[in-house]
Formats: sequence, structure tokens, C-alpha cells
Amino acid sequence: MDYSILLTGVVRILGLTALVILSYSIVIRTFSKGWKKGAAVGVLLALGGILSMNDPVVIAPGVIFDGRTALLAIAYPYGGPVGTIVAALLMAAYRIWLGGVGVVPGLISIVLICTIGFGVALIPVRKLPIGLTRSVVTGLLASLSLVSISLLPHDIIATIIGFPLVAVVVANIANVVILSDFLEREKSRLRIMRALEHEAWVDPLTKLQNRRAFDRAALRAMNDNKSKAAHCSLVMIDIDHFKAINDRWGHDTGDMVLADVAAIIRRNVRITDVVVRYGGEEIVLLLTNTPQNVANQLAERVRSEIELASFSTELESVSVTVSAGVASLNGQHTSMEALLKAADKALYRAKTSGRNRVEVA
Repeated sequence: MDYSILLTGVVRILGLTALVILSYSIVIRTFSKGWKKGAAVGVLLALGGILSMNDPVVIAPGVIFDGRTALLAIAYPYGGPVGTIVAALLMAAYRIWLGGVGVVPGLISIVLICTIGFGVALIPVRKLPIGLTRSVVTGLLASLSLVSISLLPHDIIATIIGFPLVAVVVANIANVVILSDFLEREKSRLRIMRALEHEAWVDPLTKLQNRRAFDRAALRAMNDNKSKAAHCSLVMIDIDHFKAINDRWGHDTGDMVLADVAAIIRRNVRITDVVVRYGGEEIVLLLTNTPQNVANQLAERVRSEIELASFSTELESVSVTVSAGVASLNGQHTSMEALLKAADKALYRAKTSGRNRVEVA
């Protein structure tokens, strides 16, 4: 066969990795975890394989070389079992559709590569660290799938043995190395970005969302309320005599009490509710699709549980209470600003009426 055509085809296959890498960054931003992420990665890898099979190196009539090997070899580390199955099934279906004498060896090769990729993924990172060595080993082992060519007619095998076979193995290894390196870099970059986003939106002491997150959630809630006429309620909670706790036991104890109170509140809300450390010892609950009577019941439940709780310090147990103000969107309170003011006034009324109580705007 013409070696220049083979080398040109190898370069084309390596160039396909750029498209896969760019698309991978979009996929993992859209699907952060779970089977949906695995399926999306599997579809992406399958599309890359199909595109490669559409423009392959034709070794003989019905026998092609393309980028499937590298894409399937990394399917398990980056797409998990779901991604591997999806990629393998879609590529196998397309290979069957293409037809030719190489169909059966091609299907066997797909199964072997997926098995090898899975086996390499099981090797502990401490024994085979993520990086160049692991990628080379993966590419080299994945190339063992070429044993499937033994099922081809002898005259075709004769055209493959030698330089073409060496070129294919080298291309497979290079492709795995390039793909793994860039995808691993993208995963690391995304982890760092998400960690920074988490720090930007979450209060480090209470692990609640911060005021910046509240502003974003409030805007979204108001838009939903306008479009769907959904109920929206707000509960403002403040720890009673919190300054006295800091003065008597110190700020470390005050921080511990505040964090424990926040944990109690988190246990009592739904996953869709927004719980925010609004400032100091003040915590705000933004409850979407929640009428005022339900918000009032929630506030009373939280108040009662905190009153009965005991917060242990190094020397003794501390008991605290909270006061709360509840307000809901209605004809009088039509904006988030008005809702905050109404809840704040209700909270003030709870404080001046003896504390450890819930007042409704």
C-alpha cells in the first residue's frame, strides 16, 4: 500500500482528537456527574469514532484503519461503564453498516479494546500513575486488539504486516497519549473552576450559601413567580442574645453554635430551598412555591428544634433560641426588596415580643 496515504491518514486521525477534546469540555460542563454524563461522553466518543470511520485509511477493500482504538481505550476512564457501552454499541452499529470483509475483525477489536481499557482503569493509580506512562501502556495494550486481523484473508494480512502495522500501533499510542493528556487537563481545570465557584457562593463557616448567592436565587425566584404565579416565601432567622454567647464563651464557641444552628436549618428544608447566611448570625430561607402558612410551619419547626438542642463546648453545654420573621409575596409585598423588609419587620417584632418566637408579616 502507499505509505504516504497511510501517514496522511494517521495525521487526520490525530487531528480528530482536537474536535473530541473541545467537545469534551462542553459535555462535562453540561453534565457534571451521573449516568447522563457517562452517556454524553459515550455519545461524544462514538461520534468521534464514526467521523473517523467516515474518513479512514483504507488498507484493503472493506478493511479500514481509523481512530476508534484510542477513543474506546479511554472510554472507561472518562465515561465510566455507561459511556463505554454507549460508545461501543454506536461504533459497532456503524461498523456493521459500513460492511466489508473487515466487519467481524472490527467488532471483535471493539470488544477487546473496551475490555483492555476497563482492565487498565482497574490498575491503582499508585502503581500506574496518571500521566505519560499510563497513557503509553493503555495505547500499547489497546493495540493488542489488532490480533483480530488474523481473521482476515492471508493476502490482506500480508499487506498489513510490517510498516503499516507499526505505523498503526504508533498512531494508537500517540492518539491515546494526546487524548488522555488534554482530557485530564480539562478535568483538572474544571475541578479548580468549580472549587473557586463554590468558594465564591458559599459561606465557609456555616457551609450555607452567601448573600451573593441569595441575590441570584432571589432574581430567579421573582422571574419564576411572575411567569408561573408560584408562591414565594421568605423566613428570616436570628439567634437570640448571640453577642452574649460570644462575650461569655468566646468567638470560637459562637462560631460553633452558628454552624450547628445552620446544620439544623439545613436538615429541615427541601433541596430546592435556598438557605443563606445573610449577615452575622442572621440566616435567610428563600422558599419557592411555598405559601405563607407552610413557611410559618417550617419556621416554627426550626425554632422548636433549636430550642430543644444542646450545643456542647469544651466546658459545658450551651442552649440557644432563635427568633424568626415570615413574609410571602402578595398584593402588598410584590418585590423581593419589599419581602425582605416585611420579614425583617416581623423578625424585629418577634425580638421585641420576648424572642424565641415566630412572627408573620
